[in-house]
Amino acid sequence: MAKVPLKLDQIIDGADLRAELAGYAEKSSGSELRTSVMKALKARIAEGRKAAETMLMNDGGGTACAARLSHLMDVIITEVQHFAATHIYPTQNPSSAERLAIVAVGGYGRGTLAPGSDIDLLFLLPYKQTPWGEQIVEYVLYMLWDMG
Repeated sequence: MAKVPLKLDQIIDGADLRAELAGYAEKSSGSELRTSVMKALKARIAEGRKAAETMLMNDGGGTACAARLSHLMDVIITEVQHFAATHIYPTQNPSSAERLAIVAVGGYGRGTLAPGSDIDLLFLLPYKQTPWGEQIVEYVLYMLWDMG
């Protein structure tokens, strides 16, 4: 069986999303900012899922579709974390205790996210944590929960 091309660049553009979110941060704050960001993220997820579905109907690649959905969520989660660290809880001089890694686990961690599957994440934080790390994790989780 021939390998189906993933065409990940057709699912979502992370740089474009990052610029859009930064634009919202420049223009608004508080609940208005959160509403704008949430609306943009939901729209990108819907567009990405629709693109993945269209590609699946065209090429029949179920595993490729799962990889495309995984990529979509990789970009969304990366950009939510970057947005939180850059615009919501920025640090001017972070210490070594202000680090964070987000690790995908399960099917998502294998890079094959089934349609309708949940997102399993592991947040790795330093042993001696600062409030910054907790704030970033909380922000990311609440955004993901609110996105559904």
